[in-house]
Amino acid sequence: MNSVKIFVGVLVIALAAQTTALAAAPEPVVVKRPKTLMATPPVNPNLSNGGTLPKGVLYTALNPVFADKNHSQDGFTGPDTFSQAWLFKLRYGITNRLELNSVPSYVNLSRSDPTPAIKHLEGYGDQSLGLSYAFYNLHQGAPFALSFSAGVLLPTAPEGDNHLPGNAAWGGRASLDFGKFLTPDIKFDTGFVVSGPFERGNQDVKRGEQYQWNAQIRYLFNICDIALESSLVSNAAGDKRTPAGDIDLNNGSTEWFIGPSMNFVIDRYDLWFGIGIFFPVWQDIDSPAMVEDYQLAFKIGKLW
Repeated sequence: MNSVKIFVGVLVIALAAQTTALAAAPEPVVVKRPKTLMATPPVNPNLSNGGTLPKGVLYTALNPVFADKNHSQDGFTGPDTFSQAWLFKLRYGITNRLELNSVPSYVNLSRSDPTPAIKHLEGYGDQSLGLSYAFYNLHQGAPFALSFSAGVLLPTAPEGDNHLPGNAAWGGRASLDFGKFLTPDIKFDTGFVVSGPFERGNQDVKRGEQYQWNAQIRYLFNICDIALESSLVSNAAGDKRTPAGDIDLNNGSTEWFIGPSMNFVIDRYDLWFGIGIFFPVWQDIDSPAMVEDYQLAFKIGKLW
């Protein structure tokens, strides 16, 4: 885990250096395209692009992701798990630099044989609610976009044996996001995210902190785009409180998924449809476990 934190730290320094260099570089000509396409919306639910929405613009998007854990790491024998995570993303431009955002979610996990008594874990997730501030915005004529976000995780998830351990707890989330058109047709976005709970949640479990480095590079056509998206996620191990004391769950992990995505735009309605599939290039789990073979994501979004 320490190596991942060092790696993320190096990336932050590299991003700062890159930002300085790009600010001094000649600016590419911006080609007129549908505003939904110019927003370069990523499909992977972990990703976001730099900057904030213009004042008075509302962004809504349904962003489900499906994954199948049927690959054993280190010889682990256990149930296959098919997961569905349904995210509804909301963003609103309060001013040209300040944005309100929220992400309600619903998760369903289905286990196959061999399986414990509980075959389904499901329920609403802890909803995020936050603000983003843009230091620079492309839509305001800046050479690049740079924004900072901070928010809280609300304890909106249900509790009980058939709901996710560690949820239903207050928490926090912060991110730094950067975006720039490298050419009139190519846009690059990257961001760093840290999140975690402030307290114990369901089943007396306290989840570990999560660190993310996300990036995308998109090529824009007139009514669609294609992209390569990347998400590196490191989860610290959590612990469970018992009468005998706190038990380390030894469930930390680091996973890196990369894959292609595409968006199709219906400019008349400020509407777009996205699809992406992502495959693991690095999976490091603290304990033997079943791991995901893929992540399939969809996105239906609209600007109002």
